[in-house]
Amino acid sequence: MQFRRALIIRFGGMGDILLATPCIRALADAFPGIEIDFVVGGGMSESLTGNPLVRRVLVFDKRGVDSRLDHFAPFLWRLSREKYDLVVNLHPSAKSFLMAWATGAKTRVTFSKQMGVDPSTGRVAHAIDDFTKELRALGIAEVPDRHMDFVVPDAARESLSVKLRALGWREDAQLLVINPAASRPINRWPLDRFQALAAHFAAMPNCLVMVTGAPRSFLTVMDGLDEVSLAAAVAGADARIVDLAGKLTVKELGALLERANTFLTCDTGPMHIGSAVGAPMVVLSGAADPDRTGPVGEDATVLIDRTLSCVPCRDRTCARGDVMCMQNLSVENVIAAVTERLAWSVRRNRGRRLPMVS
Repeated sequence: MQFRRALIIRFGGMGDILLATPCIRALADAFPGIEIDFVVGGGMSESLTGNPLVRRVLVFDKRGVDSRLDHFAPFLWRLSREKYDLVVNLHPSAKSFLMAWATGAKTRVTFSKQMGVDPSTGRVAHAIDDFTKELRALGIAEVPDRHMDFVVPDAARESLSVKLRALGWREDAQLLVINPAASRPINRWPLDRFQALAAHFAAMPNCLVMVTGAPRSFLTVMDGLDEVSLAAAVAGADARIVDLAGKLTVKELGALLERANTFLTCDTGPMHIGSAVGAPMVVLSGAADPDRTGPVGEDATVLIDRTLSCVPCRDRTCARGDVMCMQNLSVENVIAAVTERLAWSVRRNRGRRLPMVS
């Protein structure tokens, strides 16, 4: 079995797409010379740009104008002209089924989500493994390399360096990056706790605290604040905290997380970028199941209160109504985890810190 040209379909957020990148690598390894195109949702192209294994990133905004027949029909026609012989549909839906059909590909593999608990481990399958299991139908029995791919171009590192220099960045400082937002309310840690933690580390000598967040156009709201306003509220806890919300491109965020000694985040898109670039992380989890969507590798500490019978519920809303899973994560415990991860990062990076790009 040999394939010449493949199309992968996966909509969703940044994390959803990055979790599918091991599939790209597995296909490229199994079928040398294969050309892979990837369909993503609106605003998500930066998740894959620069990936040398992806020939083209095709953007289809299924919630926008692309869903209209006068836009969708030409998109299907363009797919029909590409002569794909393989489609891997990782986002089953009416639109993705039509895309797969339009290609005329003789081999079409469709993702079937498996959320059952493995009795031998007591855990659900990680999303990476759930996606890659579909490749068995293509003769790919095992995907030993589970890391996600996010390419940070040199141009992003250079532009980030300019911004950091303007902010008085010192290379000898320990860098703590905080991302206080999460797209789902159930995944969020309270604002006042982020403020207390950020102020604690900002007061430490030789520690630089930076807060990130998406531009207002993303309209993610927490405690009545969009991400830019939320980051400003966290940064307002201490004048030494640097507010970068809305000031970085997606690729510059990746470059920043490459440099971070520790990245504090909830389960959200930037967490997956941090995991992909190897950032040391402290992840605050409750409803989100780290066994399913959490970071892989030794670079992350996941804090989750499993004493609650409902944790992790993997739901979009809290049945209890109090989001106690996140409330139970105390400031003191998170400070301890961040302190330990900062020390671990310093030991790991001794002698190999990324230089500033000139």
